[in-house]
Amino acid sequence: MNKPTATTTNHQIVIVGGGAGGIATAASLLKRDPTLDVAIIEPKDVHYYQPGWTMIGGGVFDPSQTRRAMAEVIPAGALWIRAAVAEFFPQDNQLALENGERIGYQVLIAAPGIKLDWDRVEGLTDTLGKNGVTSNYRFDLAPYTWKLVQELRQGTALFSQPPMPIKCAGAPQKALYLSCSQWLKLGRLSNIKVAFHNAGGALFGVADYVPALMEYMNKYNAELCFNQNLVAVDGPAQTACFEVTDEQGQKTRIERRFDMLHVCPPQVA
Repeated sequence: MNKPTATTTNHQIVIVGGGAGGIATAASLLKRDPTLDVAIIEPKDVHYYQPGWTMIGGGVFDPSQTRRAMAEVIPAGALWIRAAVAEFFPQDNQLALENGERIGYQVLIAAPGIKLDWDRVEGLTDTLGKNGVTSNYRFDLAPYTWKLVQELRQGTALFSQPPMPIKCAGAPQKALYLSCSQWLKLGRLSNIKVAFHNAGGALFGVADYVPALMEYMNKYNAELCFNQNLVAVDGPAQTACFEVTDEQGQKTRIERRFDMLHVCPPQVA
């Protein structure tokens, strides 16, 4: 394991996580007060701009545009401790790294992100990247999304959104909008049945946005399927299974065949 670069064990502000949240927080704090002692703990040496993966799947970005060396994005004035955190000791205002070293702090900001729980959908992991199953939530799969969009000329394209929490409630829809925009441009949309399967009961959690979003759903003639959660995928058979919850809370399952399936995976802390 790489040894931390810190020369002291105590810092004014310690941020755990070098993703978009941790980097943005450090940059914001140092912009307000460049004299702050800020340390970022992050073991990875590559930083990904994950919102850009949606654009890769839509043919707008090249994958290389969303990947940079971690050293390039650490804000000036912040110390990068290249290590992983093993344990927190809040009663002592300390945390322990995997190598046993302890780091003290006055303020701790935890920005560990959220875990993508692919295995929660039965059969999904085994079929990702093939059989028409893709997801913009992985760097290596976003190009496959664009490949499927370019190749699909007719058939059924399904887009799923799991229950909360998820990183961005708009991203599953963006995959649909960008795909449909391309199919419309190519004159194929009329031959493609598009459906959006949302585990929630509304198109978007903020009501003021719904009318504008509905304009695009109507423009692309997309079928809206609310309270339908993706629970299983049979890749070779190109069949998706959804758990449907009715108004009384009763659950049933339906299967639906697809030619393309874009999955937003379940996500947990």
